[in-house]
Amino acid sequence: MDTYAHGYGLTGHYAKPGTHTSYCGRELQHAPNTGIAVRICTPCAKAEKRDRVEADQVAADRATDGPTLAERAGVRYAIVGTGRRIHYSNNDDTLCMREVTEYVSSSDPLDLLELLNKGRELCTPCIKAAEKRARDRALAAAEVEVEVEPAAAPVAEAEVEQGAAEVADGTWRGEWIGQQANDGLFPVELPAEQGALFDDRAAEANAPAAVEERHAPIVVRTSFRRDDLDRIRDKADADRAAHRAEFDARRAAEAARHTPAPRAVEGVVVEHAGTAEGSTPANATRPNVIAARAALDGLAIARMTDHHDVTEPTDDEQHVRGYLIDPREGDRVAVYWLESGRIIRRDTPWHGPALDCLADRLRRRGWSVEKMLKSSQCVFAHRPAND
Repeated sequence: MDTYAHGYGLTGHYAKPGTHTSYCGRELQHAPNTGIAVRICTPCAKAEKRDRVEADQVAADRATDGPTLAERAGVRYAIVGTGRRIHYSNNDDTLCMREVTEYVSSSDPLDLLELLNKGRELCTPCIKAAEKRARDRALAAAEVEVEVEPAAAPVAEAEVEQGAAEVADGTWRGEWIGQQANDGLFPVELPAEQGALFDDRAAEANAPAAVEERHAPIVVRTSFRRDDLDRIRDKADADRAAHRAEFDARRAAEAARHTPAPRAVEGVVVEHAGTAEGSTPANATRPNVIAARAALDGLAIARMTDHHDVTEPTDDEQHVRGYLIDPREGDRVAVYWLESGRIIRRDTPWHGPALDCLADRLRRRGWSVEKMLKSSQCVFAHRPAND
């Protein structure tokens, strides 16, 4: 299965089927990096293995010529008492935790078929437990443990030679068997005798050049042309910029698709653009609004737009908090308090007393405040005549 990179990383990720998103939630490039990936993402590997095992189990359940569920789960067929159901068991109890009375021969399918033809049925809890057991066994079998042996610690050459001398001294290995060239039925060369198996002198005499060649250091000198490096760097910068532009375009399209269009209010002509503090932009220049805003100076003020819905705010409007002034007929205004972009009632826990604070401020600044109920959503106040 091909792996894909996130950005320009060298980690290989597995993509969810039919998407360009990895199992670990990253946006992947379209071209695979199977040949150059230096590592595999662990969450992706585990999730892909789990999906693969699930698919294999579904295919095994549908196959008619493959192993049965009992074989895949490693259980046997069993009967409990005089019941009419056939159970699965992996020990003296069934998978549904009942004591086994008799086992059904699993080697002869005719025995099981005969029982099923007599009206017996498989136990449903046992079937579910066996499916889980088969899935767990398959998942455990899919585990691939790669054991890396630690590199052996370097041993000094002098220590090797000293150890070899201590082993050979005082033993028959240290003796040069047949050291005399003519001491035998026919003359032989000394390095070819049996002593060559146990003594290093034959190898040293035979191949001194090979020993020097084996231990000779290898020196490699490389150089790069400056124009080649510049060309590779320019191509990498261009690819990175193209990938960033494509990613930004997809993200902008996704955000535009999920952003609701502004709601049009029938019968209202919007003449103001942007935002206003303490009221909608359309009411920002009303004299009653200006006077009420001056009376409430110093309190938290809500920054509003003309299309802000105070009953069902959008995600972008839920950060708005503070008072909102709505002009009514004559010298009367309605002052609301917004939390998370939504108006609150006086009996709302935690934030309800904010309406009492607004009423107290207006009353102390000379405004006439109407009596509020527990369910009131705003403060009705009248502008002073001399204001």
